[in-house]
Amino acid sequence: MAQLDLREELKRDLRRHPRVELQGLYEAAAEREKLAQALPVFLPFGGKTYKAALWVADWDHRLPSQNIIVRLYAYYASQGKRVAEESFGERKEQIAAETIFPEFDVADFGGLSADEVYEADGPVGGDLKAFHLVSEWRREIEPALARKAEQIVRASHHFQEIASQTRARPPGLGDLEAAEWSPPSESGYKGWGLDVWYLRAFNGMVGEGTAFLVDLEAGEVVRQRDFQFRAG
Repeated sequence: MAQLDLREELKRDLRRHPRVELQGLYEAAAEREKLAQALPVFLPFGGKTYKAALWVADWDHRLPSQNIIVRLYAYYASQGKRVAEESFGERKEQIAAETIFPEFDVADFGGLSADEVYEADGPVGGDLKAFHLVSEWRREIEPALARKAEQIVRASHHFQEIASQTRARPPGLGDLEAAEWSPPSESGYKGWGLDVWYLRAFNGMVGEGTAFLVDLEAGEVVRQRDFQFRAG
């Protein structure tokens, strides 16, 4: 079966939160066309194929809205469309039951079930930020693959250069850690990779580290980026 065209799916059947509909956002075909053309590459994980998808223009819980949240729920099986319709319908009924007055808050369409879930947000009328994979399984990594990725990073000149600059690094920060799967829509790389994290500093409140993107098939580090995080 041919790969599902996600751009065409968005243009054909972008679902909208009732509060988004209320404001007339993404009502025109030209708006949906602009959104579809700006989409990144979405590649199914593990050589699978997208058989069904649900696109939602979701509410930012403000009136008038300042931002728009676009969600992609992608399914590997053909029955995914039925699952999508049921979960969307149930949430829409919940929203209708909660809608008493426009100034009252209601639920959104986050957290529906799917094989891959992506989210992006941006200002109303503007460009969306990068799509992020929010599926919980992105941090589920087989131990053998995790070890392989960590060994690839350790042997790379990318890591050796970073390590040489952080010789005074506290041992309590731990070693290299295979942290999460990274899709092309986030990394800009041609395929899926495994992010391996290396913490460089932490003062109890804020930490800094470097993430190495590993292509397991090629056996090499293909991207490198710095990141910050806050405790809690």
